[in-house]
Amino acid sequence: MGKIENLSQVRMIAAGIKAAALHIKGKIATYPPVKRLTRASVYGSSFQTDKQRRYFFYALAKGKIEVPYRRGESPGSRTLGRRWTIATSNNGLTAIVGNNAPYGPLVQAKDRQTLYHKAVGWQTDEDVVEKERGAVVQFIQYEVQRAMRG
Repeated sequence: MGKIENLSQVRMIAAGIKAAALHIKGKIATYPPVKRLTRASVYGSSFQTDKQRRYFFYALAKGKIEVPYRRGESPGSRTLGRRWTIATSNNGLTAIVGNNAPYGPLVQAKDRQTLYHKAVGWQTDEDVVEKERGAVVQFIQYEVQRAMRG
């Protein structure tokens, strides 16, 4: 960063960071293919906490969810993929990809993902970042090199 001399160079690098963030957003917002789960693959061990189990049965009784779940049709389907966002700061040199769905961490956060969502095939946030690390670096390196050429 010591060699960055003007605002146009900062803007070019910020564009690379934004492109990298958009790439991550596109990858993490991808739904897993629909697949049938066997009873043995999920049921009986779906809940990691008692709180998750209690909420599931509460929501089922109140009609907030239904079993079997139908993506995009069932009550409570809140279009998780469209709720991924990007926030930038530091003149665009910092980008944060996040999801504003209240249930998002139970679906895609590495440390909170339920066994059901794992069995269905949802990628976690950390898995996507690790898998796409090389692409992120390439987006940013390209713009840094372009900025240095002037």
